[in-house]
Amino acid sequence: MQYHLVGFIILAIVLVAIIIFRSFTDDSKAQDELDRFLSEPKSPRQVARLYERYVGHLFEKQGYDVAYLGALKGHADMGRDIIVTKPDEILVIHTKCWAKRRVVHDNDIYHLFGKMSHLKLTSEDPNRKTRAVMYSTSQYSSLAKQAASVLGVEIRTEKLNLSYPMIKCSISPIGEKVYYLPFDAVYDRVKVSRRDEYFVRTVHEAVKKGFKRAG
Repeated sequence: MQYHLVGFIILAIVLVAIIIFRSFTDDSKAQDELDRFLSEPKSPRQVARLYERYVGHLFEKQGYDVAYLGALKGHADMGRDIIVTKPDEILVIHTKCWAKRRVVHDNDIYHLFGKMSHLKLTSEDPNRKTRAVMYSTSQYSSLAKQAASVLGVEIRTEKLNLSYPMIKCSISPIGEKVYYLPFDAVYDRVKVSRRDEYFVRTVHEAVKKGFKRAG
């Protein structure tokens, strides 16, 4: 009887060790995939999406709700890459991750202002304060600056930074703690809005907080 009990305990220990090893291996692979994703060459479309996410994260970390229309709808976003919802206003954001030699022109400002105005007029609450914000990695022409000043469009210059914590640690409606990597299909739909949800830089940080790989 004792031998059977000892054998059962040993088997249980072995099974637990296997599970832990597999989990560790999977998390190590996930970190390798993330490192490879960040280091490999990117297409212009990928760079544009990464810039949208970075700009959106600047608002997410402040606790605001961010909708990534550019990533989710592509060209159907109507020039509204990001919608940021604050308690007192809505920001309609367009992003341009361009080379230094390129310049944002006044037509880009007019286009964004028109899209913001359309959203405001067709929304359920047209009286709610709505503003247009342009983010670019390059400079603005003098005419673009004048147009922005007249129309009340906020213009910002922000370089792309890929060192921000982009792993999303989110809790599902059934309480499952899952982390998502930037190349996961549902990444742009995942919200990090609860106090016990996080943005982290490494898989190790996510696992340490009790989250497991999505899928």
